[in-house]
Amino acid sequence: MANGKRTSSGEARIILEAVRFAASANVGAFHQLVARETDLLPLELILRILLTYLPESTAPHLYIDLLLQLANGAVQLPPQPSSPSVQPGNTLSDHDAQHQVRQLHLLPLAEEQDLRAGCTDQISLFLIHRARKIDVETGSIPEVQQLLEPFLDRDPYLRTWMISNILPLRRLDYDCYPQIDDPYTLEAFERLEGRPAVDSLLARSARTGTDEPNQSVRDLRGIVGPWVYGEKSRKRRKIHHDRRRSSMTTPSTNERSAEPDEKGRQSAWSDVNEWIVDLALREFTTAADVVEHWDGPNDVDYDGFGDDEELDHDIHGLLVQRYAQAGLATIYVAGSTSTSTIERAHRILKKVARLQGLQEPQEFEEFQNMYTSTLSKDYLDQLSEIHLLHNALLRPENPLTFPENPSLAFASLVLRSCSLLQKLGYSRAYRATAKLAAFGKREEHLEELHKTLQKVPVRTRDNGSWAEVRQQILWLRDWRYESSGQGASDGETLLGVFCRIGRVDVEVELLKALLRASCYTVAVHVYCTQDQHPIPEDMVEKTVLNVAMAFYDGASNGNRTRGGIRKASEILAAFHSHFPESNSFSEANALIAATHSMSFYSLTLQHGVPFQPVNIRASKDPLSLIGRILEQNPRSYTKLDDMIEIGQSLVRAGLEPNETTGGSPIGKSQTVDRSQHQDYNLLESSRRITSMAIEASLSEGDFDTAYSYIVNRLSPPAGGPSKDQSPPQHSPNSGTKDDVSWRSAYLAGRATPAKSSPSHSSVRRLEQRLELLSLALILAPPSELAEILQVWRAVEGDLSNLLAREAAEEDRWNSKGDGSKPSVGSSNLPGGFVPSTADTDQVANRKPRRQSRATAAAANEEAPVGLFDVARGAAQAFSKNAFPLRSAASATKSPAEGINKARPLSMSSDSGSDGKGERVRKRDMVANAVTGGLASGIGWMIGAPAPPKS
Repeated sequence: MANGKRTSSGEARIILEAVRFAASANVGAFHQLVARETDLLPLELILRILLTYLPESTAPHLYIDLLLQLANGAVQLPPQPSSPSVQPGNTLSDHDAQHQVRQLHLLPLAEEQDLRAGCTDQISLFLIHRARKIDVETGSIPEVQQLLEPFLDRDPYLRTWMISNILPLRRLDYDCYPQIDDPYTLEAFERLEGRPAVDSLLARSARTGTDEPNQSVRDLRGIVGPWVYGEKSRKRRKIHHDRRRSSMTTPSTNERSAEPDEKGRQSAWSDVNEWIVDLALREFTTAADVVEHWDGPNDVDYDGFGDDEELDHDIHGLLVQRYAQAGLATIYVAGSTSTSTIERAHRILKKVARLQGLQEPQEFEEFQNMYTSTLSKDYLDQLSEIHLLHNALLRPENPLTFPENPSLAFASLVLRSCSLLQKLGYSRAYRATAKLAAFGKREEHLEELHKTLQKVPVRTRDNGSWAEVRQQILWLRDWRYESSGQGASDGETLLGVFCRIGRVDVEVELLKALLRASCYTVAVHVYCTQDQHPIPEDMVEKTVLNVAMAFYDGASNGNRTRGGIRKASEILAAFHSHFPESNSFSEANALIAATHSMSFYSLTLQHGVPFQPVNIRASKDPLSLIGRILEQNPRSYTKLDDMIEIGQSLVRAGLEPNETTGGSPIGKSQTVDRSQHQDYNLLESSRRITSMAIEASLSEGDFDTAYSYIVNRLSPPAGGPSKDQSPPQHSPNSGTKDDVSWRSAYLAGRATPAKSSPSHSSVRRLEQRLELLSLALILAPPSELAEILQVWRAVEGDLSNLLAREAAEEDRWNSKGDGSKPSVGSSNLPGGFVPSTADTDQVANRKPRRQSRATAAAANEEAPVGLFDVARGAAQAFSKNAFPLRSAASATKSPAEGINKARPLSMSSDSGSDGKGERVRKRDMVANAVTGGLASGIGWMIGAPAPPKS
């Protein structure tokens, strides 16, 4: 035999007989043999024979009685003995019998893992070994349970082994998931250990895809719970130094004081807690149902076999505490932001409070109302961002998840914040909200506040709801804020979703949101009409203007009845009565008025980019946009008053009329007070826009309109610029000369009209050009006079040539009318009139005299006037600075007198009469203008004295 003990011949035959009865499953004969030969068949030998030769298919109830008698130490004959067996001595010799006994090789009762676990009871060892063989051969776990049940009270180890292996295996493969094609074997089940075991045991609930909410709870209570029951025995089977240490937990004082046998069970429950937290990360709904409906380690179904199992009171409390911490940790890993998630999380808080005997949070209906925080500063100082890490949630020292009143209060406040944010339309996960409240920086808080307020107008558009929204936002900033309006000051330690933002800054953002939502009534009431304003008036003004300009900048159309311009107009109108003296409001209204007027014209910027209102504020020279309007809208130059009004509105809006001060000053502090030189800027803008219109009219060939604008709008008055029109002392343009008028006059004077209209002769057109050039000479700086004079001389030459051609044409016409002396009998006149000889001679004698007089007049008319002649005339007309055309119209002296004084040469001509008076020629008036304008400009060339001061 396996033990090597030498047997006698009689004993050998008894053993062989017992083996034969066991192999043939003749349990009755085997029982009789054991009862008769108790002295020859010891207990270990009987059990080894049964373990080795009794077929595993034998029903357990056939040999349970025998085993029970063997366990009690008194084997009795069965009530119905079997027929006598044949004695083996008649067939085998003593030597053969002994030899066969030595060749039996009976199996040992105990296996290695059971010996390591410390089991010594032979009946228990036999039953465990027998159960394993039955599972290998038949896979019938119910038969194994039937075999073990009568012996559970005999040995604690056997009961633990049965509860932790057979009971969960039977439920797993037979009761809960009989349809699974890959059932566990007992051998494989016994090898399950640690977190992989928990995952494996609970994986089938997810694999089946059932919608039963309590299926995981059932598996935890009926499968995992009993399996954890035997974890301490599994730990005994391992080598003493190979202790499993969970990386997710740190042993506390209670754990270090616990017995080694209990540490395995604590570790197993820690694995279960980890599984619950990981499940919440994937399926929070299932994890919430688990926590809500399962009470943890004290909620295990042992099927009546473990009712007397009692743990140490401290260990039991520690396990429940760890489970409660896992329940609280599930909230932090929830990814969903729905209302149902918040409700389930709230129920988890209540469950954790009940498990630990803590103060339960309010009911969910009351929970929706704001309440004051009870968190202490000491608790806030314990918090660290590390505590939010996934692998730190189950650490006992984690103040966020360790189940106590402060952690529950903090969790309730975060859940309340999530609920409010969800109502406001901006959903955030619990962990993100907790991190933002406890560890967020000011930039993060401000960004989240902006996102929250951007979502509110989508859901809330009436004034009454916005008043409630404001209270909710203020509570989110400071969880200590109460509905009475008393909150923590900015310098106090705060905890809230927006706690890093100052109270005034939050109010400013709320005001912006109210304006964007068109809730002007609430905004005006809260920030302008209340006795105590939440923010200063100057900040209200600045905020209102910023929001209005933001809508202005975002507008795509300049019409004040549409889009962003309409919003900006409405905002300014709602608050203008509360800031009647505000220059900024006036400037903004002027800008909107200018933009509205510009919207009636088509305007495209460079590269085909459509014009938008923001281009006005972004432009370094906003008045240049009017030039583009004139270029792109035919005959828009005829609407000069409209263009000037647009330009003056831009000036009133604080936009300078020149390139040196470009940009929009609205909402910005100015180093120079615009009120000191606004009148001057208005005048400059009008002159500049007029110049643009003149240039546009010339480009379209409308010389008459350009001439009219120059004469009527750009020409200085007779007495020169007035004091009111001079630039102010501190103006950026002080000390500069009129650079617009002379250039416009010069541009029109040098322009050559395409064709004179019937109402204007060529001479008249040239005279108009000379008039404009004379104005340019008066107004231009000395450095530009040479160029203007060159053009002026060219136009004067054209006029002289034209007059000469007209005189020649007149002579030819007269010659044709007078004709030569006709021959006798011929008639060159109608009616056959034939002049007499005396008449012919009279005409012939008068013709040379007329030709001589015309020639002299033409010579006098076309005599060129040199530059120094003009200068000498300028010296004589030094005191005449007024524009000659206008001064001539208003002068008391006759034009002839003024011209004779201004010209050094005689400018008289034939007036067509008998010499009773002289005609004042247009050319003389132009020359007078030139000499008068040049008196101060080039007088240095002839040594002219300075003009007398008036």
